Amino acid sequence: MLKLPLVSFVVTSYNYEKYILKTLESIKAQTYKNFEIIVVDDCSVDNSCRIVEDFISDNQDLKITLLKQEINRGQLAAMIRGLENANGQFISFIDSDDILLPEYAQSHIRVHMETSVAFTSCQIVEIGEYNEVHTINSNASPHCDNLESLFASEKVNFKLLKRKRFGGWYWSPNSSAMFRKASIELICDYKNTDEWKICPDKFLFNFANLIGGSAIIYKPLIGYRRHKNNAGNCSLVTGDKRLHSDYITKVNIQNNLKIRPETIKFLWQKRKTLGYRNTLKLILLTLF
Repeated sequence: MLKLPLVSFVVTSYNYEKYILKTLESIKAQTYKNFEIIVVDDCSVDNSCRIVEDFISDNQDLKITLLKQEINRGQLAAMIRGLENANGQFISFIDSDDILLPEYAQSHIRVHMETSVAFTSCQIVEIGEYNEVHTINSNASPHCDNLESLFASEKVNFKLLKRKRFGGWYWSPNSSAMFRKASIELICDYKNTDEWKICPDKFLFNFANLIGGSAIIYKPLIGYRRHKNNAGNCSLVTGDKRLHSDYITKVNIQNNLKIRPETIKFLWQKRKTLGYRNTLKLILLTLF
């Protein structure tokens, strides 16, 4: 008897007591029911852990695990710990201030079943601090020319990304993605997590795309929250422009400068696992 794949939702949590319950409730409300939730708390000093523990107590029919970091190590380290403890064949790393729409998992899984990509990334709905919708046509999300026809169709429309230059950005933010676990398990051996405490999706998405490619789902499936405490709020989005603050501009420049040397160094460390020929091919793809 064939079985539906298990999806692991790894929720990275740090001082978002105001939002994390809504995040967990949105995962619980998924139309695709074969999932587990792993919350990795990165030493929150607010009531985040208590809220998660209460949610676990109130939902004993769900598969939920709370992992607490011993020291604050940043988001990529929390994501890796969740990955190490995940049982699913597919993994989504969810920011604890975002909201998943009910068809999130079902749509991602359907596209994965039609492709063999390392990960899929969906469009987003921008929401504010109090769940108010800002736009479904976000400048932080890839676009399709004919949204109306997509919404009218039951088929999940997607596009495979091919021959995209390594180190760029072609996807929606972190919570938008679902990975094949097999394509990113190598990341568990990555030690320089301090390099990606902020915006780790830049590294993870590019690495996964290098390993196995990606696909864009032309359907908004997450509520991406912009508020005063997250990096997204440092970007003014208006019309067709996205204007970064000086802080985020600095982060982006730093990430662009280090992504190639960090990736090449890690690939070389894993050359025995990948094979020398594959390693050299991947290194060349990061450079050209």
